[in-house]
Amino acid sequence: MRRLALAAVAAATLGCGGAPVRSRLERGVIVASELGPDGMRLVGIAENGDSQFALVVPAAARDIRPAISPDGAWVVFASTRERVDGTSLWIVPLGIEGVPVRLTSAGIDSHPTWTPDGRAIVFASTRARGDFDLWRLAIANGRAAGEPERLTSATTHEVMPSVARDGSILYAAVTVVEDPASPHATSRIEERTPGGAIRAVTEGPTDGAPAVSPDGGTIVFTRGIQRTLLELSVVDTELWRVARRPGARAAPLVELPLTDEEDPVWSPDGRYVFATSVLRGADRRALFSSVVHVDVRDTAPVARMLQDRGGAIPRLTPAIRPRALDAKALRADPEYLLELTRIMAAAIAIHKQQHPEPPPPAPEAAP
Repeated sequence: MRRLALAAVAAATLGCGGAPVRSRLERGVIVASELGPDGMRLVGIAENGDSQFALVVPAAARDIRPAISPDGAWVVFASTRERVDGTSLWIVPLGIEGVPVRLTSAGIDSHPTWTPDGRAIVFASTRARGDFDLWRLAIANGRAAGEPERLTSATTHEVMPSVARDGSILYAAVTVVEDPASPHATSRIEERTPGGAIRAVTEGPTDGAPAVSPDGGTIVFTRGIQRTLLELSVVDTELWRVARRPGARAAPLVELPLTDEEDPVWSPDGRYVFATSVLRGADRRALFSSVVHVDVRDTAPVARMLQDRGGAIPRLTPAIRPRALDAKALRADPEYLLELTRIMAAAIAIHKQQHPEPPPPAPEAAP
Protein backbone atom coordinates (compact mmCIF):
# COMPACT_ATOMS: atom_id res chain seq x y z
CA MET A 1 0.00 0.00 0.00
CA ARG A 2 2.87 2.37 0.69
CA ARG A 3 4.13 1.70 -2.83
CA LEU A 4 0.69 2.58 -4.18
CA ALA A 5 0.79 5.90 -2.33
CA LEU A 6 4.25 6.65 -3.75
CA ALA A 7 3.00 5.82 -7.21
CA ALA A 8 0.12 8.26 -6.80
CA VAL A 9 2.52 10.97 -5.65
CA ALA A 10 4.92 10.29 -8.52
CA ALA A 11 2.08 10.75 -10.99
CA ALA A 12 1.14 14.16 -9.56
CA THR A 13 1.91 17.53 -11.13
CA LEU A 14 1.21 21.04 -9.89
CA GLY A 15 -0.93 22.07 -12.85
CA CYS A 16 -0.56 25.80 -12.23
CA GLY A 17 -0.37 26.54 -15.94
CA GLY A 18 0.74 29.87 -17.29
CA ALA A 19 -1.73 32.14 -15.54
CA PRO A 20 -0.45 35.65 -14.68
CA VAL A 21 0.93 36.16 -11.17
CA ARG A 22 -1.87 38.49 -10.09
CA SER A 23 -4.53 36.12 -11.39
CA ARG A 24 -3.01 33.19 -9.50
CA LEU A 25 -2.80 35.23 -6.30
CA GLU A 26 -6.45 36.24 -6.54
CA ARG A 27 -7.55 32.66 -7.15
CA GLY A 28 -5.57 31.21 -4.23
CA VAL A 29 -8.37 31.57 -1.69
CA ILE A 30 -7.40 28.44 0.25
CA VAL A 31 -3.94 27.98 1.76
CA ALA A 32 -2.79 24.45 2.60
CA SER A 33 0.31 22.35 3.03
CA GLU A 34 1.09 20.37 -0.12
CA LEU A 35 3.74 17.79 -0.93
CA GLY A 36 6.52 19.42 -3.00
CA PRO A 37 9.99 18.44 -4.21
CA ASP A 38 11.69 19.08 -0.82
CA GLY A 39 8.92 18.46 1.72
CA MET A 40 5.55 19.92 2.65
CA ARG A 41 5.15 23.48 1.34
CA LEU A 42 2.41 26.07 1.68
CA VAL A 43 0.45 26.80 -1.50
CA GLY A 44 -2.55 28.85 -2.57
CA ILE A 45 -5.38 26.75 -4.00
CA ALA A 46 -8.44 27.78 -6.00
CA GLU A 47 -11.95 26.53 -5.24
CA ASN A 48 -11.70 24.09 -8.15
CA GLY A 49 -8.74 22.43 -6.44
CA ASP A 50 -5.92 23.70 -8.67
CA SER A 51 -2.69 24.87 -7.05
CA GLN A 52 -1.99 28.54 -7.90
CA PHE A 53 1.27 29.57 -6.22
CA ALA A 54 3.84 28.70 -3.57
CA LEU A 55 3.37 30.90 -0.53
CA VAL A 56 6.91 30.68 0.89
CA VAL A 57 10.34 30.49 -0.72
CA PRO A 58 11.32 26.83 -1.15
CA ALA A 59 13.12 25.04 1.68
CA ALA A 60 13.86 21.46 2.62
CA ALA A 61 11.32 21.55 5.44
CA ARG A 62 7.85 20.63 6.53
CA ASP A 63 5.64 23.76 6.53
CA ILE A 64 2.23 22.96 8.02
CA ARG A 65 -0.76 24.36 9.94
CA PRO A 66 -1.12 27.78 8.29
CA ALA A 67 -3.34 30.36 9.98
CA ILE A 68 -4.38 33.48 8.06
CA SER A 69 -4.77 36.80 9.88
CA PRO A 70 -8.29 38.30 9.95
CA ASP A 71 -7.24 41.06 7.52
CA GLY A 72 -5.78 38.51 5.10
CA ALA A 73 -2.32 40.09 5.17
CA TRP A 74 -0.27 37.50 7.09
CA VAL A 75 0.10 33.76 7.46
CA VAL A 76 1.54 32.17 10.60
CA PHE A 77 2.58 28.54 10.28
CA ALA A 78 4.51 25.77 12.03
CA SER A 79 7.71 24.58 10.38
CA THR A 80 10.74 22.34 10.82
CA ARG A 81 12.93 25.07 9.27
CA GLU A 82 16.26 25.48 11.11
CA ARG A 83 15.39 22.63 13.47
CA VAL A 84 16.63 19.10 14.04
CA ASP A 85 13.27 18.01 15.45
CA GLY A 86 9.94 19.59 16.33
CA THR A 87 8.52 22.83 14.91
CA SER A 88 8.73 26.58 15.51
CA LEU A 89 6.33 29.29 14.40
CA TRP A 90 7.02 31.50 11.38
CA ILE A 91 5.18 34.37 9.70
CA VAL A 92 5.06 35.47 6.06
CA PRO A 93 3.02 37.99 4.06
CA LEU A 94 0.22 36.32 2.12
CA GLY A 95 1.67 36.41 -1.39
CA ILE A 96 3.87 34.50 -3.79
CA GLU A 97 7.15 32.98 -2.49
CA GLY A 98 7.56 35.34 0.45
CA VAL A 99 10.52 35.23 2.83
CA PRO A 100 9.28 34.08 6.26
CA VAL A 101 10.38 35.46 9.63
CA ARG A 102 10.81 33.22 12.65
CA LEU A 103 8.54 34.07 15.59
CA THR A 104 9.46 31.47 18.21
CA SER A 105 12.40 29.27 19.12
CA ALA A 106 11.79 27.76 22.58
CA GLY A 107 10.48 24.21 22.94
CA ILE A 108 8.09 22.79 20.38
CA ASP A 109 5.56 25.35 19.15
CA SER A 110 2.57 24.35 17.04
CA HIS A 111 -1.14 24.82 16.26
CA PRO A 112 -1.12 28.61 15.80
CA THR A 113 -4.39 30.49 15.47
CA TRP A 114 -5.19 34.21 15.35
CA THR A 115 -7.28 36.17 17.79
CA PRO A 116 -10.33 37.74 16.08
CA ASP A 117 -8.83 41.25 16.33
CA GLY A 118 -5.66 40.13 14.52
CA ARG A 119 -3.39 41.51 17.24
CA ALA A 120 -2.08 38.20 18.57
CA ILE A 121 -1.80 34.49 17.99
CA VAL A 122 -2.58 31.66 20.40
CA PHE A 123 -0.55 28.48 20.10
CA ALA A 124 0.48 25.28 21.89
CA SER A 125 4.01 25.02 23.27
CA THR A 126 6.23 22.81 25.43
CA ARG A 127 8.44 25.76 26.39
CA ALA A 128 7.56 25.78 30.10
CA ARG A 129 7.87 22.24 31.43
CA GLY A 130 7.72 19.74 28.60
CA ASP A 131 3.98 19.21 28.21
CA PHE A 132 1.88 21.39 25.92
CA ASP A 133 0.26 24.54 27.32
CA LEU A 134 -1.46 27.39 25.51
CA TRP A 135 0.33 30.71 25.02
CA ARG A 136 -0.52 34.08 23.50
CA LEU A 137 1.97 36.15 21.47
CA ALA A 138 1.24 39.70 20.34
CA ILE A 139 1.98 40.39 16.66
CA ALA A 140 2.65 43.82 15.11
CA ASN A 141 3.66 44.47 11.49
CA GLY A 142 4.63 40.87 10.90
CA ARG A 143 6.86 40.60 13.97
CA ALA A 144 6.55 39.35 17.53
CA ALA A 145 5.66 42.22 19.89
CA GLY A 146 6.98 41.19 23.28
CA GLU A 147 7.25 37.81 24.95
CA PRO A 148 4.65 35.02 24.92
CA GLU A 149 2.08 35.00 27.74
CA ARG A 150 1.13 31.68 29.28
CA LEU A 151 -2.62 30.95 29.30
CA THR A 152 -2.94 27.40 30.68
CA SER A 153 -0.90 25.24 33.06
CA ALA A 154 -2.95 22.08 33.65
CA THR A 155 -1.48 18.59 33.95
CA THR A 156 -2.99 17.74 30.56
CA HIS A 157 -1.62 18.68 27.15
CA GLU A 158 -3.59 21.69 25.89
CA VAL A 159 -3.42 21.76 22.08
CA MET A 160 -5.29 22.76 18.89
CA PRO A 161 -6.73 26.10 20.09
CA SER A 162 -9.53 28.01 18.36
CA VAL A 163 -10.41 31.53 19.50
CA ALA A 164 -14.06 32.64 19.54
CA ARG A 165 -15.06 36.21 18.75
CA ASP A 166 -15.78 36.83 22.47
CA GLY A 167 -12.17 35.93 23.31
CA SER A 168 -12.87 32.47 24.71
CA ILE A 169 -10.47 29.74 23.62
CA LEU A 170 -11.64 26.24 22.70
CA TYR A 171 -8.97 23.55 22.76
CA ALA A 172 -8.29 19.84 23.17
CA ALA A 173 -7.16 18.70 26.63
CA VAL A 174 -5.20 15.48 26.19
CA THR A 175 -4.42 13.13 29.08
CA VAL A 176 -1.69 10.54 28.59
CA VAL A 177 -2.37 7.34 30.55
CA GLU A 178 0.93 5.66 31.42
CA ASP A 179 -0.40 2.12 31.67
CA PRO A 180 2.45 -0.40 31.11
CA ALA A 181 -0.03 -2.95 29.79
CA SER A 182 -1.90 -0.53 27.53
CA PRO A 183 -0.54 3.03 27.28
CA HIS A 184 -3.05 5.37 25.67
CA ALA A 185 -4.41 8.88 25.67
CA THR A 186 -7.82 10.41 26.22
CA SER A 187 -8.98 13.82 25.01
CA ARG A 188 -11.90 16.16 25.52
CA ILE A 189 -12.82 19.68 24.42
CA GLU A 190 -12.44 22.44 27.01
CA GLU A 191 -13.07 26.19 26.94
CA ARG A 192 -11.05 28.93 28.60
CA THR A 193 -12.99 32.16 29.14
CA PRO A 194 -11.29 35.58 28.76
CA GLY A 195 -11.16 35.70 32.55
CA GLY A 196 -9.29 32.40 32.77
CA ALA A 197 -12.11 30.08 33.94
CA ILE A 198 -12.03 26.57 32.46
CA ARG A 199 -15.06 24.40 31.64
CA ALA A 200 -15.46 21.06 29.87
CA VAL A 201 -17.40 21.24 26.59
CA THR A 202 -17.39 17.51 25.80
CA GLU A 203 -16.75 14.45 27.93
CA GLY A 204 -14.42 12.74 25.46
CA PRO A 205 -12.62 10.38 25.51
CA THR A 206 -11.59 10.83 21.85
CA ASP A 207 -12.54 14.46 21.08
CA GLY A 208 -10.07 16.93 19.60
CA ALA A 209 -9.31 19.75 17.16
CA PRO A 210 -12.19 22.14 17.96
CA ALA A 211 -13.03 24.90 15.48
CA VAL A 212 -15.53 27.54 16.59
CA SER A 213 -17.76 29.10 13.91
CA PRO A 214 -17.33 32.78 12.98
CA ASP A 215 -20.56 33.68 14.80
CA GLY A 216 -19.38 31.81 17.89
CA GLY A 217 -22.43 29.56 18.05
CA THR A 218 -21.19 26.18 16.80
CA ILE A 219 -18.14 24.02 17.39
CA VAL A 220 -16.92 21.48 14.85
CA PHE A 221 -14.48 18.96 16.27
CA THR A 222 -13.09 15.47 15.67
CA ARG A 223 -14.30 12.38 17.49
CA GLY A 224 -12.87 8.86 17.31
CA ILE A 225 -15.41 6.11 16.62
CA GLN A 226 -14.58 2.44 17.16
CA ARG A 227 -15.11 0.52 13.91
CA THR A 228 -14.17 -2.79 12.35
CA LEU A 229 -12.38 -2.34 9.05
CA LEU A 230 -10.74 -5.18 7.13
CA GLU A 231 -11.38 -7.41 10.16
CA LEU A 232 -9.39 -5.00 12.34
CA SER A 233 -10.78 -2.93 15.20
CA VAL A 234 -9.69 0.68 14.64
CA VAL A 235 -10.59 4.15 15.85
CA ASP A 236 -12.02 6.10 12.93
CA THR A 237 -11.83 9.88 13.41
CA GLU A 238 -14.87 11.77 12.09
CA LEU A 239 -16.12 15.36 12.04
CA TRP A 240 -18.79 16.21 14.61
CA ARG A 241 -20.54 19.44 15.56
CA VAL A 242 -22.22 20.78 18.67
CA ALA A 243 -23.95 24.02 19.60
CA ARG A 244 -21.83 26.17 21.91
CA ARG A 245 -24.16 26.12 24.90
CA PRO A 246 -24.29 24.03 28.07
CA GLY A 247 -26.05 20.70 27.64
CA ALA A 248 -26.04 20.70 23.83
CA ARG A 249 -25.80 17.28 22.20
CA ALA A 250 -23.14 16.63 19.57
CA ALA A 251 -23.95 14.97 16.24
CA PRO A 252 -21.90 13.82 13.24
CA LEU A 253 -21.33 16.44 10.55
CA VAL A 254 -20.44 13.92 7.86
CA GLU A 255 -19.41 10.25 8.03
CA LEU A 256 -16.41 9.01 6.06
CA PRO A 257 -15.72 5.56 7.52
CA LEU A 258 -12.67 4.77 5.35
CA THR A 259 -10.62 7.82 6.35
CA ASP A 260 -9.57 9.93 9.36
CA GLU A 261 -10.63 13.59 9.40
CA GLU A 262 -8.43 16.16 11.15
CA ASP A 263 -7.81 19.91 11.53
CA PRO A 264 -11.27 21.35 10.73
CA VAL A 265 -11.52 25.06 9.95
CA TRP A 266 -14.49 27.29 9.05
CA SER A 267 -14.81 29.55 6.06
CA PRO A 268 -15.18 33.22 7.11
CA ASP A 269 -18.88 33.25 6.16
CA GLY A 270 -19.60 30.18 8.31
CA ARG A 271 -20.97 28.17 5.39
CA TYR A 272 -18.18 25.67 4.83
CA VAL A 273 -15.99 23.48 6.98
CA PHE A 274 -12.65 22.47 5.47
CA ALA A 275 -10.51 19.67 6.92
CA THR A 276 -7.70 17.23 6.30
CA SER A 277 -8.76 13.68 5.43
CA VAL A 278 -6.22 10.86 5.70
CA LEU A 279 -6.39 7.42 4.13
CA ARG A 280 -4.48 4.88 6.24
CA GLY A 281 -3.21 1.41 5.55
CA ALA A 282 -3.71 -1.71 7.64
CA ASP A 283 -0.76 -0.65 9.83
CA ARG A 284 -2.47 2.77 10.37
CA ARG A 285 0.27 4.64 8.54
CA ALA A 286 -0.89 7.50 6.33
CA LEU A 287 -1.06 6.54 2.65
CA PHE A 288 -2.64 9.68 1.20
CA SER A 289 -4.04 12.95 2.57
CA SER A 290 -6.55 15.33 1.01
CA VAL A 291 -8.22 18.65 1.77
CA VAL A 292 -11.99 18.23 1.83
CA HIS A 293 -14.86 20.64 2.39
CA VAL A 294 -18.46 20.33 3.56
CA ASP A 295 -21.35 22.78 3.02
CA VAL A 296 -22.98 22.84 6.47
CA ARG A 297 -26.16 24.37 5.00
CA ASP A 298 -26.94 21.17 3.11
CA THR A 299 -29.64 18.95 4.58
CA ALA A 300 -27.41 15.94 3.94
CA PRO A 301 -23.84 17.32 3.95
CA VAL A 302 -21.42 15.79 1.44
CA ALA A 303 -17.62 15.89 1.63
CA ARG A 304 -15.93 17.09 -1.57
CA MET A 305 -12.24 17.05 -2.44
CA LEU A 306 -9.97 19.91 -3.52
CA GLN A 307 -8.32 17.85 -6.24
CA ASP A 308 -5.81 19.46 -8.60
CA ARG A 309 -6.71 18.64 -12.21
CA GLY A 310 -3.03 18.04 -12.93
CA GLY A 311 -2.85 14.99 -10.66
CA ALA A 312 -3.15 13.57 -7.18
CA ILE A 313 -1.20 15.65 -4.65
CA PRO A 314 -1.11 14.92 -0.89
CA ARG A 315 -2.44 17.96 1.01
CA LEU A 316 -3.25 18.80 4.61
CA THR A 317 -4.03 21.52 7.21
CA PRO A 318 -6.13 24.04 5.23
CA ALA A 319 -6.72 27.71 6.06
CA ILE A 320 -9.23 30.01 4.35
CA ARG A 321 -8.65 33.61 3.26
CA PRO A 322 -11.16 36.23 4.51
CA ARG A 323 -12.93 36.68 1.19
CA ALA A 324 -16.01 35.32 -0.57
CA LEU A 325 -15.73 31.76 -1.82
CA ASP A 326 -17.04 30.63 -5.21
CA ALA A 327 -19.96 28.39 -4.16
CA LYS A 328 -20.53 27.14 -7.72
CA ALA A 329 -16.90 26.03 -8.06
CA LEU A 330 -16.95 24.30 -4.67
CA ARG A 331 -20.18 22.50 -5.56
CA ALA A 332 -18.50 21.22 -8.74
CA ASP A 333 -15.63 19.61 -6.80
CA PRO A 334 -15.80 15.81 -6.89
CA GLU A 335 -17.36 13.85 -4.06
CA TYR A 336 -14.51 12.83 -1.82
CA LEU A 337 -14.83 9.06 -1.46
CA LEU A 338 -15.59 8.57 -5.17
CA GLU A 339 -12.55 10.64 -6.14
CA LEU A 340 -10.36 8.89 -3.59
CA THR A 341 -11.41 5.54 -5.07
CA ARG A 342 -10.48 6.78 -8.54
CA ILE A 343 -7.07 8.03 -7.33
CA MET A 344 -6.19 4.76 -5.65
CA ALA A 345 -7.35 2.74 -8.68
CA ALA A 346 -5.08 4.85 -10.88
CA ALA A 347 -2.20 4.35 -8.43
CA ILE A 348 -2.73 0.59 -8.54
CA ALA A 349 -2.70 0.64 -12.33
CA ILE A 350 0.55 2.66 -12.39
CA HIS A 351 2.10 0.31 -9.85
CA LYS A 352 1.19 -2.73 -11.94
CA GLN A 353 2.70 -1.13 -15.05
CA GLN A 354 5.94 -0.29 -13.26
CA HIS A 355 6.14 -3.58 -11.34
CA PRO A 356 4.56 -6.29 -13.51
CA GLU A 357 4.09 -9.65 -11.89
CA PRO A 358 6.53 -12.30 -13.09
CA PRO A 359 5.01 -14.97 -15.34
CA PRO A 360 4.09 -18.21 -13.61
CA PRO A 361 6.68 -20.95 -13.84
CA ALA A 362 6.31 -23.32 -16.76
CA PRO A 363 4.81 -26.69 -15.84
CA GLU A 364 7.27 -29.52 -15.49
CA ALA A 365 7.40 -31.94 -18.39
CA ALA A 366 5.80 -35.28 -17.77
CA PRO A 367 8.31 -38.10 -17.23
